[in-house]
Amino acid sequence: MELLSENTILQWSSYDSDVPKIERILWTNPLKNAVITIQLENEKALPDIQALDEVMMALKTGNCKVIDWHDTNIPAGTDDQYEQKQLDIRNKAWEAIQSIVQDEPDCYDSRLRGIMIQESIKQTSLHKSTIYRYLRRYWQGGKVKNTLLPFYQNCGAAGSERNSGEAKRGRPRKFIEGDFGINVNEETRSLLVAGIKLFYLNRQKATLKKAYRDTLARFFAKGYKVEGNAKIPVLPSEDQLPSFTQFRYWYQKDIDLQQSIIKRFGKTKFETSFRPLLGSSTYEAFGPGSRFQIDATVADVYLISEYRREWIIGRPVVYFVVDVFSRMITGMYIGLEGPSWIGAMMALANTTMDKVKYCAEYEIDIEHEDWFCSHLPQTITADRGEFEGYQPTNLIDALGVAVENTAPYRADWKGIVEQQFRLLNSRTVHFIPGAVKEGERERGQRDYRLDAKLTLREFTQIIIGHVLQHNNYHHMQGYKRSEFMVVDDVSAIPRELWLWGVQNRTGRLKRQPESIVQLNLMPQGSATVTDSGIIFKGMSYSCELALKEQWFIKARAKKSWRVKVSYDPRWTNQIHVWLDDERRFEVCTLLEREERYHNKRFEEVEDLLEIEKHEGRQRGFDTMLGQIRLDAKAKAIINEAEKKTDEAVKQSGMSQRQRVKETKIHRQIEKEVNRSNEAFRPGEQIVPSEELPPKVILLTNRSKENESKDNYIPPTNKLDRIKLVLLEEGDDE
Repeated sequence: MELLSENTILQWSSYDSDVPKIERILWTNPLKNAVITIQLENEKALPDIQALDEVMMALKTGNCKVIDWHDTNIPAGTDDQYEQKQLDIRNKAWEAIQSIVQDEPDCYDSRLRGIMIQESIKQTSLHKSTIYRYLRRYWQGGKVKNTLLPFYQNCGAAGSERNSGEAKRGRPRKFIEGDFGINVNEETRSLLVAGIKLFYLNRQKATLKKAYRDTLARFFAKGYKVEGNAKIPVLPSEDQLPSFTQFRYWYQKDIDLQQSIIKRFGKTKFETSFRPLLGSSTYEAFGPGSRFQIDATVADVYLISEYRREWIIGRPVVYFVVDVFSRMITGMYIGLEGPSWIGAMMALANTTMDKVKYCAEYEIDIEHEDWFCSHLPQTITADRGEFEGYQPTNLIDALGVAVENTAPYRADWKGIVEQQFRLLNSRTVHFIPGAVKEGERERGQRDYRLDAKLTLREFTQIIIGHVLQHNNYHHMQGYKRSEFMVVDDVSAIPRELWLWGVQNRTGRLKRQPESIVQLNLMPQGSATVTDSGIIFKGMSYSCELALKEQWFIKARAKKSWRVKVSYDPRWTNQIHVWLDDERRFEVCTLLEREERYHNKRFEEVEDLLEIEKHEGRQRGFDTMLGQIRLDAKAKAIINEAEKKTDEAVKQSGMSQRQRVKETKIHRQIEKEVNRSNEAFRPGEQIVPSEELPPKVILLTNRSKENESKDNYIPPTNKLDRIKLVLLEEGDDE
């Protein structure tokens, strides 16, 4: 079976002719016991179906054998080896048969092939015989695009330069007798090419005429004459100079057009505005949901506030998600977020929403059949900005949607969704009050921003109407239907194409619950379960499940642990904790003690915490200096107190045991003195304590031997004993 692969050449033995029959295998299907071939040396050959087992038997018996074959008429090489005219002929032929030959194996069925050829005739206006000739050359040449190149290699002396003689070449000029001008030899040609490269192939974008003048002045001047500060080149007479026609001829002959455009306008401009449009976005999509394109634009209209209609709030952001196969707008977002991941997140979430419910939010009643898209695609094509980095990871891993990012400055790779923005402007936005009208405003004319009359909600209602009209009624003239669509008479309307694709080309659409889609589109992070709550970005959250299962008690008794969460960056009041290996989630709310974070954005909270942290670092050094000053002052006071206390203890002669034993008595005496000093005396002048005369005489200062036994009255209790040492203010005097 390995021998009977595509493009295998078979040579059959012929009993009635000396010329063997040679065929090329175009397609095989072992399950259906079929092999399709085409004769190589037959100018009217068409694909022929044969039984696979019969061909295998012929190979075994020797009636057929596999041979090597090389057709010298088939051009080889890359595009840069051919002239642009040859490539244009090839591309025109390929455009005529591309949709036919790529639809295998139906293109080998004579009945279906006839329908396809009739469709190609309508689109290209070529004759049927021409299309058959292209098909035959393509199949006989090994199903290679370059087989459609013209066979110039069989004509004349292609590519060889003609040598000049004495006579002037070219068409004689009218009204001028005799030879005029010069023949361009190799030296002159090199000067012309050098002038083209120097003065034309650069970013200054000079015209070819100016490049011609600069070339003559630089390379053909006989000398210079000075007039003031200017050096003016002196040129020979006209009949001794190459003409502009010759200059243009060698530019077109020797200079590669693609490289010329790239050098003058840059590679990005070439890719977006000059490259050949040979591909098709529709061809990349097998059916509905194969590929969505998403993009955003700032709408060319100014809106007013929902709450204060006299306020102008600027221009809204419009996101569209478009199915490539049917051109159906499957999701949208109109708001003030973005272009950013948040805006893209809202648009993608909208693709999975129930559109009847979504439109009802804007007081628009529709039936399910009016907008039935509530699916995710197999692949989504987007800009590099929103869909680069870690944020779209869940879109790929959890939801099974592949993400393809376009190259920088290549909006043409998302041509379908870009076209929707153009249609939106031309059909709807341009006629809304407050629409941007560039180039139309003159000096003194009214500022169009003052004409803004619509709120964001009212503008969204208009855009929803635009989407419904496009999906259900817009007939796309440029949409190339396949032959099967032609047979089924499917109109090129997004809704009809979607329904036909679902019935005939299923298996691409994905459906997920709205809540799961939203959670996976949200940014994700890691929170910590502690005894003080579920801590996320410095804020504390809780939920009924955590209280019921005693998460916080466990965290205090054992240790904290981390959980995966999803969050909406625009709202701090809630986070969503994933549970059971991300099969379900629990909503957690902000604790009441975190009142200052309520109804804030996460960015605002992060900024606040960072500012406070920064202020704490700034104040930390001042706090340290203050503590150093406090320590120094305290140390000075302590040193002075130690000195006074040691001296007083030494003078008193009290033992350590005596000092400790009478602590309670001394404390009570101190308390009574403090009470007297601390008592409120409204109206009296407060005298500093250091200026008051002494009020206390300690018992330890009295000598028991000097006391008279007759005058001694034993204290009846502790309080009386204290009173004995409290004397009147003038007793010591």
